Amino acid sequence: MRLLWLLVLVLLTVVVAGEDDSTGTTTTPRSTTTPSTRAPTRASNHTTGYEHATQQILKKATDRMHLIWHMKRRIFLQLTAKGKSPMTGGQALSGKQEVEADTYRLMYELAANLSVVPVALLGDPLLRRRVQRLAKLQLQGLRPKDYEQAKDLLRTTHNFVSGQIVCPQEDCSARGPLAMYPQIVNKNMRSKLYEELLVNWFGWRKAINEKELAKSTFIDYVRLLRIAATYNGHVTPSRTWYLHYDTENFQAEMEAVVWEIMPLYRELHAYLRHEVQAAYPKADTKSDGAISAPVMDQILSQDWYPHQFFRTPHPSRQHQLPSVHRRLEEVLVTPVKINRKAAEFFESLGLNNQSATFWDRWSRRMNDDDGGLECKSQVYYFPPDVALRYCPKLDYKKMMQIHGIMAELQYNIYKLSQPFGLDTEPCPGFGAAIAETAILASGTARHLERLHILLNKSLSEEQSLNRLFRMGVHTLIAVPQYFINDKFLVDVMDGRIGVKDYNCAYWNLQDKFAGVQPPSQRNNKDFDLDFKFYRGMNPETSNTKKFLAEILGFQFYRSFCLASDQYRPGDPEYPLHNCDFYGSKEAGKKMRDMMRLGSSRHWRDVMEIATGERKLSGRGILEYFAPLFTWLKERNKQLDIEPGWDADELCRRD
Repeated sequence: MRLLWLLVLVLLTVVVAGEDDSTGTTTTPRSTTTPSTRAPTRASNHTTGYEHATQQILKKATDRMHLIWHMKRRIFLQLTAKGKSPMTGGQALSGKQEVEADTYRLMYELAANLSVVPVALLGDPLLRRRVQRLAKLQLQGLRPKDYEQAKDLLRTTHNFVSGQIVCPQEDCSARGPLAMYPQIVNKNMRSKLYEELLVNWFGWRKAINEKELAKSTFIDYVRLLRIAATYNGHVTPSRTWYLHYDTENFQAEMEAVVWEIMPLYRELHAYLRHEVQAAYPKADTKSDGAISAPVMDQILSQDWYPHQFFRTPHPSRQHQLPSVHRRLEEVLVTPVKINRKAAEFFESLGLNNQSATFWDRWSRRMNDDDGGLECKSQVYYFPPDVALRYCPKLDYKKMMQIHGIMAELQYNIYKLSQPFGLDTEPCPGFGAAIAETAILASGTARHLERLHILLNKSLSEEQSLNRLFRMGVHTLIAVPQYFINDKFLVDVMDGRIGVKDYNCAYWNLQDKFAGVQPPSQRNNKDFDLDFKFYRGMNPETSNTKKFLAEILGFQFYRSFCLASDQYRPGDPEYPLHNCDFYGSKEAGKKMRDMMRLGSSRHWRDVMEIATGERKLSGRGILEYFAPLFTWLKERNKQLDIEPGWDADELCRRD
C-alpha cells in the first residue's frame, strides 16, 4: 500500500495542470518507474507529501486562471472604452470564445489531475474542499470532441427559442418568420383569441420538430450528460446534474417543497381556471379540470401586463397599482443615479462601499443596442477587480433588477478572499437567491417611499392585494414549471422515462404538479416540451438553479426581514410582503457572512447562517403570500369553486 501511495505521489508531481514552466508546452501523464527511495514510514509524511503535490497542481492552475481573468479584463475594457471605437460584436464573440476554450482546457486537465488525489489523506480541510470541488465537472468533464458536440446541441436548442423559424399561419411570404422569444411570446401576451394561442402553440412545435429535430437533439444531449457522469464515477447520471448540491436525493427535497406550497397553488389555479372559462369558452375548460397549456403560457406572460384577461382581486380603477415611471424619472433622473441608490442599499447594511475608482473605471454603460431586448446588466469577475456593465434604460423593473445585480457585485467582491476553486457560490442558484432578497425589498412601497417615489410607506389594502396577486402569478405559477422541467430531464437521464414514453410522461408531470393539459389529443410521437425547458438544458441556466433561487430567495428574505424587525408576524403594519430591510446591520451581517465563505463550506452550512435551517422550505413563500391565500380561499368559496383538478386523458401511449 505504501508503494502505491508513493507511486500516486510521483504521478501528482509529474502530471501538472497546464503548461511546463520552461517550455510552455502542455504536460501529459507519462509512465513512472518504482522509485528507489525509501517510502515514508509515517502517515503524516504521506499527508505532507500529498498536500505539497496537490498545492503545486493548484498553484499552476491558479496561474493559468489569472491569464484567463486578464483576458476577461481586456475584453471588458475594450467593450467599454471611452472616447474610442468600441469592440465590435464579432470581436467580443471571438474574445468570449477564446476565454471559454481556455477555461475548458484548464478545468478539464485540472480535474483529470485532481481525480487521482487521495482526498481522505489530505489534512487541510480547505484543501480537501478545493479538490472535491474541482475534481468533478459537468459538461466540461467531457472529452474535447464530445464537449464541442454538447455546445453545438445547446446552440441548436437556443435557436429553437430565439431563432426566427416559425411562419405565421404557415405563410412566410407576407411576413418573415418569427422567434418564439420574444416575438411569439409577446403576441400571445397581447392576444384575446384562443384560436391565435392555439396556432402559435402548434406552429412553434411543428417548426422545431421537423424531421424530429427537437427530439433527436434532446436524445443526443442526454447521452452526453450520461457520459459526463461516468467520468465522475457516478452510476446515477443525475448525481452529476446535481453535482454541487451534494445531496443524495435532491429531487425529492425539491418535490417536498412543491407539495408544501401546493395548497396555495391549487387555490390560485382554481381562481384562474374560473377566469379562463369566462375569457375563452372555446378552450372548453371544465370546472374541475386542468388548464390548457397555451392559456397557461399566456397567464405566465401576462403577470405584469396591464391588459391581462384575468381579473385582479380589486379590478376597479381606483385600486390599481400606482404608476411610478414618471416619478422615478423625476427623482432618479439617470441610470447612474439608480445604480448609486442600489449600491447605497448594500452600504446601508454595512457591506462594501463602492469607491470612486470603481465608479470611474469599473462601472460602464452599455451602448443602446448592446443589451438586447431584456437589456440585462452584467457583472464581470476578474480578480483582483470586479466590474459592472449596466443597462441604460430607466424604469421600475430595471430599478429592481439593478438591486439584484448589485447583490451579485457584492458577492463577487467578498468571495475574492477565497482561493481559486472556492471563489464561487456554494451551489448553483445560491447567489441568485441572495439577489432575490434585494429585488423583493426594493420593490416594496416602504422602499419606494424611502426613495421619494411614493408618498406613503404602504399601499391601500386593495392595492396591496392586487400587487400580491400579480406577484403570485409571476412566482407561484412558475415554480412548479421549474420543477416539472427539471424532473423530466433528470428522470430521462436516469432511465426512469424511456424514449417511447417521452411525451406522455411529460404531460403526466404537467397534470400531477401544475394542473396543465395539452390543448388536444397528443401521443408519444409528439414532443411538446415548453420553450423554457430548452433554456434550462444548459447547466448554467438550469431549471434546478431557478427553482432554488426562488425558494431559497424567499427563505433568505424572511430571515433578513425578521433580523431587521421589518417583519413582525401577526402585525398588519409590518407584513412580510412590505418589508424593506434597508439599513439593517443585522441582516447585513448575515448576508456578508454567507458571501465571504464562497464555496468553502457546504451550501447547507452557509444557508444556516441566515436561516437557522438546513433544508429548502416553502415557509417564506407561504408567509409572503398569506393575505393572498386567505383572499383566494374566501373568493373561491363565494364563487363555489372547488380547488384541484382532474385532467382529461389527452396523451395516448400507443
